[in-house]
Amino acid sequence: MSKTVVQECRIVVADSVGGRARGWDVSAGSFSGVLGSEEFCVTAVRGLTREDVLSRLGVVHQESLPAYRMDNAVEHLGLDAWAVRLYAPSGAEWVYLFDLNGQTGVSHKRPVLKRLSEGTEAISVWSLIGSTTHVTQARDGEVVATCSTWMFEPASGSDPDRLNGALERAGFFREGGTEDDCDDALAALAAVEHEFGLEVEPGAVAGPLPTVIVPVQLL
Repeated sequence: MSKTVVQECRIVVADSVGGRARGWDVSAGSFSGVLGSEEFCVTAVRGLTREDVLSRLGVVHQESLPAYRMDNAVEHLGLDAWAVRLYAPSGAEWVYLFDLNGQTGVSHKRPVLKRLSEGTEAISVWSLIGSTTHVTQARDGEVVATCSTWMFEPASGSDPDRLNGALERAGFFREGGTEDDCDDALAALAAVEHEFGLEVEPGAVAGPLPTVIVPVQLL
C-alpha cells in the first residue's frame, strides 16, 4: 500500500514496501511560494505573448493596464471582480494568469480555457479552501483532461494520460486515498509544475502585475 504525505514543503510519494520514497522540492521558484494552499486559481498558457492572452480574454484596450499586488487588488477592484493578474516573464515559455478571487476561478472556466488554448495548450489548478482542488488541461481549444481531487478518481477526458501520470507521481489515486495531513493543493501544483516545466519568480508574482477584468460574455 502506498500513501502521500507532505513534509516541510516537499511532496513525498512513499512506498511501504522497503520504505522507498521519491519526490521533488516545491518551494523554490514554485507557485507555492506565492499561493500557499488556501483558495486560489492559476492558469498557464504555452507559447503566447501577453498581448495574445489579452486578446483571447477579450481585452480591447491593452495600453496602460493597471498593475496591482495580490494584497491590494481587492481594495481597488472589489472582491467580486472577475479579474486576473498576468505574469509574462521575458523569454519564458509560459504566460501565467493568477485570479484575483480564487473562489471564483474565472481563468479555470471551460470557455476561458478553450479560448486560451487555441493552437496551443493550457494547464490550470483551482483550489477551494477546505473543499477540493480541480486540475484541468486544455489543448487546441478543447478540454482534454480534468480532475477533481475530492473524488479520488483519475482525470477524465479525451486524453487524460499525461495529467493522470503527473498526478499519480505526486501521490494521487493510490490505495487508501490521501492522508489527513496531505495537502491536495500543494501536491497538484507540484504535479503540474514538474510535468509541464512551469516556474515563476515568487517575488515578481507577489509584486504589482498587469490586471484585467475578464468580460462576462466570455463565460
